[in-house]
Amino acid sequence: MASTKQQTDTSIDRVSQSAHDTIDRAAQAASSAYERVSAKGEQFMQMHEDWVDTAREYVREKPLQALGIAVAAGYLLHMITRR
Repeated sequence: MASTKQQTDTSIDRVSQSAHDTIDRAAQAASSAYERVSAKGEQFMQMHEDWVDTAREYVREKPLQALGIAVAAGYLLHMITRR
């Protein structure tokens, strides 16, 4: 009888250790994924800021052309969405 209890305890320990290892691997993978997503988010925000800065510079340097482009884009958007 003691042998069966010992086998059961050993099996439970192995399953428990396997579960712990699996959870540790999942936590590491989640942490790695979070870091990658966070880095991409920062890159995206920087890219957005760069685009806005470039657009502002263009409008300051060429206000009439910027206005013409805005009017043309608005007209095209109107033509596409009116149907």
